[in-house]
Amino acid sequence: MNKKAYLLAAVLTLGAPAISMPLFAQSSAQTQAGTVSGTVIDELGDPVVGATVRVKGSKTEATATDIDGRFTIRAKKDAVLEVSYIGYRPLAVSVNGKNNLELHLVPSATALDEVIVTGYTTQKKESLTGAIAQIKGDEVYKNRGVTNTTTALQGEIPGLTVTRKSSRPGSEDASMEIRGAYSINGGGPLILIDGQSASLDELNSMDGNDIANISVLKDASAAIYGARSAGGVILVTTKRGRIGKPQVTYSGSYSRTIDGADLPITNNQEWLQMWFEGQYNDTKASNPGITDHDELMSRFNWWIFNTFGGTPAQQNPETGVWEAIPGADAVIGQSLYESLVAGKTMTLMRGSFIDRWEPDNYLLDFLYGNADTWKHNVSISGGDDKFNYRASLNYSTAQSQLKIAEDGEKKYGARLNADYKPNDMFKIETGMSYERRVVRNPSQGIGRGWQDPWFWAITNQNGDPYDTFSSERNPYGWFTQGGKNEDRWNTFRANGKITLDISRYVKGLSFAVSGAYKRVEKENTNTKTEVRFYDWAGNNTTKGGVLNSPSGISEYHRYWNSYTLGAFAYYNRKFGQHQVDAMVGYTGENEDYKNLGASRWKGETYPGSGLTDMNVFVGGDNNGADGGSHSWSFLSWVTDLRYNYDDRYLVSFLGRRDGSSKLSPKQRWKNFYSVSGGWVVSGEKFWENIGAANYVNFLKVRYNYGKTGSVNGIGNYESFSTISTGSVYLGTTKLPTMWINGMTSSDRTWESLISHNAGIDFGFFNNRLRASFDWFQKTNDGMFIDVTYPAVLGASAPKTNNGKLRTRGWEIEVNWRDRIGQVNYNVGFNVFDAKTKLLELTNNENVPTAGINSKRLIGKPINAIYVFQTDGVFQTQEEVDAYYEMYYWNADHSGPKQGNILPAPIENSVDRLRPGARKRVDVNGNGVIDEHDLYYAGDTAPRVSFGIKGGLEWKGIDLSVFFQGVGKQTILRSGNMYAPFVVNYCLQNNTFIGKTWTEENHSNEYTILSRSNNFNRFNYANSDVSVNNNRYIRLKNLVVGYTLPRQWTSKAGVEKFRVYFSGDDLWEWSKVHDGYDPEYGEASSSIFPFSRMLNFGVELTF
Repeated sequence: MNKKAYLLAAVLTLGAPAISMPLFAQSSAQTQAGTVSGTVIDELGDPVVGATVRVKGSKTEATATDIDGRFTIRAKKDAVLEVSYIGYRPLAVSVNGKNNLELHLVPSATALDEVIVTGYTTQKKESLTGAIAQIKGDEVYKNRGVTNTTTALQGEIPGLTVTRKSSRPGSEDASMEIRGAYSINGGGPLILIDGQSASLDELNSMDGNDIANISVLKDASAAIYGARSAGGVILVTTKRGRIGKPQVTYSGSYSRTIDGADLPITNNQEWLQMWFEGQYNDTKASNPGITDHDELMSRFNWWIFNTFGGTPAQQNPETGVWEAIPGADAVIGQSLYESLVAGKTMTLMRGSFIDRWEPDNYLLDFLYGNADTWKHNVSISGGDDKFNYRASLNYSTAQSQLKIAEDGEKKYGARLNADYKPNDMFKIETGMSYERRVVRNPSQGIGRGWQDPWFWAITNQNGDPYDTFSSERNPYGWFTQGGKNEDRWNTFRANGKITLDISRYVKGLSFAVSGAYKRVEKENTNTKTEVRFYDWAGNNTTKGGVLNSPSGISEYHRYWNSYTLGAFAYYNRKFGQHQVDAMVGYTGENEDYKNLGASRWKGETYPGSGLTDMNVFVGGDNNGADGGSHSWSFLSWVTDLRYNYDDRYLVSFLGRRDGSSKLSPKQRWKNFYSVSGGWVVSGEKFWENIGAANYVNFLKVRYNYGKTGSVNGIGNYESFSTISTGSVYLGTTKLPTMWINGMTSSDRTWESLISHNAGIDFGFFNNRLRASFDWFQKTNDGMFIDVTYPAVLGASAPKTNNGKLRTRGWEIEVNWRDRIGQVNYNVGFNVFDAKTKLLELTNNENVPTAGINSKRLIGKPINAIYVFQTDGVFQTQEEVDAYYEMYYWNADHSGPKQGNILPAPIENSVDRLRPGARKRVDVNGNGVIDEHDLYYAGDTAPRVSFGIKGGLEWKGIDLSVFFQGVGKQTILRSGNMYAPFVVNYCLQNNTFIGKTWTEENHSNEYTILSRSNNFNRFNYANSDVSVNNNRYIRLKNLVVGYTLPRQWTSKAGVEKFRVYFSGDDLWEWSKVHDGYDPEYGEASSSIFPFSRMLNFGVELTF
């Protein structure tokens, strides 16, 4: 730790005297005070858990209600008890000499006084004028088996889109986006954990049980974070101490991961069926004059079955040598194919190789199976009015479904938050945490060889990896011998805040200073070790003897040190019906980064050592090293001004002036702001006079306008030209050279977004039904884009602020919460949509190309899909000939039409159009099928995202259900299996089976089977038949729990004991027509099946 870190740590530990106090200190006794007990209940008679009960005027006597709403506190006979809880009116009750009290809390007038974290301050929900959503951590993570903190947020918050490409632990490839895209330069929302900026990796290293709440700033309310707020802001607040006796809580779960929907992949028999049908159709196409089946079979090409056959063999019991069986006929070509169709297990001699054929093997069943996940979290919390604390430890381990190698994630964490308030003027808040996350997987890609039709043994009779026709095909060898890749994240955070409240001198005025230090270490170790493959007899068949030879190792270490300091002044004062809240502050943030890497190849490992250190790879003569460093800084002035008149008229102004080291001095500083207003209509007298308050007890309209910024696409040293060195030969002389990497710009500045948000909030039937609607628009007028100059310039030109992008959308959230008898229940849903359009680009012809047009078409989304429209398939040869006549040939048949992209009508070609081929449509009507016939098919971005929730509680039993989905998303399938036999020796998509065109089944759904790559690509690639509507709904989470009655558990000293069963990703319905999970994305080559999780968990509170 360097000097700056030590200095900052010293500042942060100003609260150490508080931590050094006895953690289990209890409230001191008062003179002549006795013990008062009681129960706090709500308007429905249910206990209120966690309500604060304090003695009025006392600085020490305070406690919190337990799971049954009960409390015990020391108080004088004439004392007044004050009770408070979010969402309810404060209550003050005189003890009047009683020893046992029943205290009734009444919902506040709006039931909307939940405190929302909005940035550097907090606000009550009823007074918000911006689009800010908040969700409690326990609502998201409490009953989940998943360990990824990001993916658990799918569907939870309207406007927040969370996507993933896998359910593989540690490799989910999750991303977040708030209200659609804002730039072609990418970039997600700014994430802050307890006020410190963080990456997705850091968020995923956290344990969700430590999160108190998550706030999402979706509109220009994010302007309080200035130049990094264009993508919105996510504020993560961790749990802090509670008032009351020490409380120990344990939560743990065991999860069993099972297969989700099966991948739409052929088994061996299905592949053989498709292969034969495609080969037979091609034989007919290349021999158009032959119709006799026997004659066609005589010209049939048995392909690999002619190469890999052999003579049946047996092992001599005396010598152990494998020998051909005397008199046995060779199994090759058609006989090999028919034997495999019959499912025969065979041992064949192929030259010097002994092949073992086991056609009933299904490789994926050998690679994948069920897996286990364990999660543990233990915490202790307590304190009084002066000092409170919360400490926690957590551990989780999750293995993927890959069962033959280590593949998964482990997480460890420790956290301590402590608050000390010695008097009414001073308050010290401190926090410290450490998290470690380790992801291990095979160093070779999961996709290696898995797509092969697998007719062989997987291991030979000695248990060694079996070789097929190529030494790289068997993934078992790669996964078990080829080495491993390990990523390690270590994150340490420390933060502190000291508040000085001088309200006794200047009412409403307080000051605060804060500081934070963060160190993130990311380390990677990648080893590649020798892999040997063998035939059935145990002969090494590997090309060159071994693969990955010689072995090697690479290690990379990356370090980020981040420092944040701030100073703030707050003024909160009420003058009659006028409420004024103001904050001004100054913040600074600095980050230093360094990386160092080394590699050693062409070395040998110590056999069986299992060691992965650099010095184990001895004898290496191909060593390498690299490294680098950078740093950046931000300085900012911030302000938050709010005015509230009679809880009816609300005005807010947020401002930030940011300065960044990344830009030239000329453009280094810029202002960002937000102006918003709200009108609580239901607070007006006329609302009650017309009787509307009887049904709509809360109605607020609001509008927000402002400017936010983005630094994505800006390097750390934009204002400096960098020079690279190299060499060049002039004749036979090697001379040193230098060149400028790229030109700089002194005029380029931040990307700036202008945002509008109009919203309305409702509360019906005493706020049992709550709803909100928002319309929004954000425009990036100054987006970074590339500008192309003539090559004579001699260097790449800098990006300019000449692009423009706009995103518009809406969101709705509705929730109902009520009680019927002894049953509490709730239902709710949220839905949101956003559409992005590129408005201005430079040096762009705006002409679409086939496929996904990324960041290049004005008037279209960032990723616009253009494909060829088709109109069924040809049913007869006459249709084919007429089609060629109309769209391929010139009028005089002197050649093809200019621009034509149809396959040439060569008579015996398997690539030409034929009955069963697909008909492309002449969209523009120019009489030729060309690149101008593309049409817009949709946008790759998910649209109309939604979440649906429901729950109930009855006599200790709780049930909850959560659905999540997408209403619209266009997917253009690609990869090895988007069409039949795009790659010949590859498993196929079984969706095609029984749905392709044949002479007996004139289907219009899929074309005739063929093994011609060119034929299949023409019929499927960038065609509407490969477009999927990715609409889906998924049962994300289902929970059934039971909390044992306290009278049963209290005898054992247990305050709460709950058990639950839950499931994640249990079911889905999808409009995807080719069989893939809707979250796979475009590629059809993905191997990892999406999984389901079955969980059993317990919660204990002592």
